[in-house]
Amino acid sequence: MSQPATAMSGYELNLEEYWQVIVRRRWIIVFCAVSIGLFSALFTWANQPPALYSSTASIKIEPSLNIADFFMRGGSSQSFNDMTTQLVLIQSYALMERVAQRLGMIPAALTSEEIRANPDYVDAVLDLKDSVDAEQDGDTGIINISVVSGNANYAKDLAQAVADEFQTFNVEEKNKKVFEAKKFIQQQLIVVGDRLKKAEERVRDYRQKNHLSSSSSSDAVAKIVADLQQEYRQAIAHLSDLQFTLKELRLRVQRGGWDYKAVSVPGNVGAYFDQLNKRLVEMALKRTELSTNYTDAHPQIQELRLQAEDILGSMVDELAKQVTLTQRRMQDIQEAVNGAERKYQGVPEQALELQRLQRSVNSNEELFGLLEKKYQEVLIKESEKVQEVSLVRPAMLSRVRINPIKVPQTAMAGLILGLVLGLIVALILESMDTSVGTIEEVENFLEVPVIGFVPHLSHEEAVELFSGEEGLETSGSAMERQLRLVSHFSPPSTIAEAYRSLRTNLLFSQAGENRVILVTSSTVKEGKSTIAANLAVVIAQQGARVLLIDADMRKPMLHHTFGVKRVPGLGEVLLGQQHWQDAVSRFSDVMLGDMGIDQALMTPGLDQLDILTCGQVNANPPDLLGSPLMSTILDEAREEYDMVILDMPPLLHTTDATVIASKVDGVLLVYHIGSVVRGALKRVKANIENVGGKVLGVALNGVRGDLSPDYSNYKMDHHYAYAYGENE
Repeated sequence: MSQPATAMSGYELNLEEYWQVIVRRRWIIVFCAVSIGLFSALFTWANQPPALYSSTASIKIEPSLNIADFFMRGGSSQSFNDMTTQLVLIQSYALMERVAQRLGMIPAALTSEEIRANPDYVDAVLDLKDSVDAEQDGDTGIINISVVSGNANYAKDLAQAVADEFQTFNVEEKNKKVFEAKKFIQQQLIVVGDRLKKAEERVRDYRQKNHLSSSSSSDAVAKIVADLQQEYRQAIAHLSDLQFTLKELRLRVQRGGWDYKAVSVPGNVGAYFDQLNKRLVEMALKRTELSTNYTDAHPQIQELRLQAEDILGSMVDELAKQVTLTQRRMQDIQEAVNGAERKYQGVPEQALELQRLQRSVNSNEELFGLLEKKYQEVLIKESEKVQEVSLVRPAMLSRVRINPIKVPQTAMAGLILGLVLGLIVALILESMDTSVGTIEEVENFLEVPVIGFVPHLSHEEAVELFSGEEGLETSGSAMERQLRLVSHFSPPSTIAEAYRSLRTNLLFSQAGENRVILVTSSTVKEGKSTIAANLAVVIAQQGARVLLIDADMRKPMLHHTFGVKRVPGLGEVLLGQQHWQDAVSRFSDVMLGDMGIDQALMTPGLDQLDILTCGQVNANPPDLLGSPLMSTILDEAREEYDMVILDMPPLLHTTDATVIASKVDGVLLVYHIGSVVRGALKRVKANIENVGGKVLGVALNGVRGDLSPDYSNYKMDHHYAYAYGENE
């Protein structure tokens, strides 16, 4: 795909290029907008909810309170007309039964018990209950009764029926209470009247039979005895309190100390004792005030202590005196009781019985009078007939559904969403379309040559490739190593041929000058480590001595690729713990490692390859790689080896490669097709050149035959496509 000239000279899209993207991808944008808008409209129309209509009837509740109401509620402080109670009553099962009968859903002649015995009738009542909603209108006495239904007429009829039935129900409830109260009082008047009449007759008959005229003398004697006995019991309780307090006070005096608490005695013990108590409290407050400035040994505090002890002693004496006086008073009361009882014994037994009968008459007279008073109140209430519930607004028939279909709004929202989504898809496709799918575009865009490309190899085709080779695995970690070193394990393959082509182009680009080469990429998983390893192998297969250095201290891979130990390696060398030649892994180490002797000897050339692994991972790789020791290692390796290849971390994520780019002869930039946008490639090349490095060229990885005409004929005996970068 061709790119604007501005895209070739820079790596940021400007407004003109954004417009070009929109024009170029216009059919995608139009398709997204139309399809999503149309889908939204059709979906809304197909899934429209059933039409719902609402109708509301409003009622006003005016509480009515009087004496009769209070009596009928038994003196309860909870108002019958509490709004919360009314809301519950409106939606109650009992009221819904009446509404169902009013609407003809249930026969009107059935009783509540008969309705509840029929499950179908119960379900009908419960359905009505779920359809009705009652809500208070703010803080007013108005309640709005609302019904929502798919039938507008039904919603109106039901709301009006609930309002009407609640009015009737309220009136009936009020009259019912009055009637029940009146009936109850009438029955009680008859019962109590008969009881009073019989009690009076018994008094009359008893007096006539025993020739008694009055019971005043016996009443007086009985009252005197009862009063004296009550006074004696009170004196006993007071004496007990005095004796207990006296005992506690004496123990308090014996303990001594600084106890100024007031002495509490139930009942009256005299003004003098109260005065002593008051002085004791005042001394406690004064001692607290002095304690803030003085210790307990101070003369003023000692003086307070002596005064407190004197007061407590006086209180003991006063309480002892009160005990003696109370005991004498009890003796006097007991003597008076004995005298009254002797006098009481002289009252005839007939007089005592007459007194008991008279008390029964008095009790019934009092109860009968109370009932007559309440009966008059009920009669007044019955005559009032107050209507507490009135209709404020009748239910009206609604022609407008409360859930309208919003197809135009939904379609417009879908159209806008489709436009936005179309723009996003267009930009995503544009960003994914790196357009460096042809060699010419890569070379024109980066202004460096493409010196090689490696085809993709699918997993299935990799299995097919190795299944025909003796000693090779087709699964597990062994197969992963074979894929990473395909130039060693399968030299005749297309992949190995691609590496040999890369070797040839690299060696002859500037013959004899590029002896130390840095291999890096823009980002992770582009296959740089795999290309570095295979490039080292194919150069060694020519007979040249090659040193492969794993300088990727972020994510080292070469020790896994060749099956050797990671430590010791470059990290130990740069820390001065070991000389670099002693840390190099040679052919013998490869044979003794995970690869084994048979696989190491499968193809000649590994004996010419030495490997300097990463070693221990350091917290700050750029400082180590930029040290003078690293320059020394490269200079010495340049003299000892025909070719030195360094595997470095990606440039977009770290600065490791830029630190060392100026110390090598050239940089080989690995680019996996479609992994990064054009701007990233441009930034990577600029970063290398800014530090004095030289980009020798680009190695394209993951090339497919269908990506560009440049690669459509790049096939030999197999059509392979393996993404080396996926497991890097």
